[in-house]
Amino acid sequence: MRTIRVAARTALSADAAFDRISGLGNEWTVPFRGKSIHWRQQCETAPGKRRLSFTQTAGDFRNMSGAWQTTPTPEGCEVLLELTYDIGVPIYDRILDSLVERALADFVRMTVSRW
Repeated sequence: MRTIRVAARTALSADAAFDRISGLGNEWTVPFRGKSIHWRQQCETAPGKRRLSFTQTAGDFRNMSGAWQTTPTPEGCEVLLELTYDIGVPIYDRILDSLVERALADFVRMTVSRW
């Protein structure tokens, strides 16, 4: 299992960014080396804490869960994604982990930058 943390900043308020995260849906496809990583997730929101937790219900990872959190900053907010995953192929984990981490981090930053 590997855990990554990806932070990105936006001019949106923490509440507005949380609303955007909540509206992203339960099915994800992330570009990965000419193909894609895909999963469906079940979400649990805690609007008062501006936190959305999720667990993969189907997809390319053996296991995957995480949480989005938004925190106010003077310029808007910080969006943090903490994600724990297991690729499920131990012999390839060391090779693929850094590539998967980069793809997920780039995707999060790109998504937030569009807000």
